[in-house]
Amino acid sequence: MKWLRVDDYLWNGLLQPYHVLERHPDLAFIEPHLQVQCPLAKCRPTWLINYHNPYQRSTPPVNRLSTTPGERPLDWRKDAFAIHFNGGWLPPEFHDPQQLLRSNDRFAKIGRMVLEAADMVKHLQ
Repeated sequence: MKWLRVDDYLWNGLLQPYHVLERHPDLAFIEPHLQVQCPLAKCRPTWLINYHNPYQRSTPPVNRLSTTPGERPLDWRKDAFAIHFNGGWLPPEFHDPQQLLRSNDRFAKIGRMVLEAADMVKHLQ
């Protein structure tokens, strides 16, 4: 475990950390709230049991980014470290910087927060 492969993300990012976990579990911390996956705009927290099943209800009831009656809405600022858009889908606001700056929906707020943290908003105005 002394070495890394410069051109191999899977080795460095997945296999080596797994070897650390196998050999020294006291040195590894598995973060349960790592990411929210958003395939085709259906966002699900990966730490929920059966998160990939849109019909499975969670306990406590936290499910998806949109609020369903009786469920606590997911607070993307506090409940997740990453929002991962997959399945070839991106929020419409991400296709046009001006639309991102004008819009006020959840995905636009996420995009603006990233741009503000990188001090990039001034380049888009």
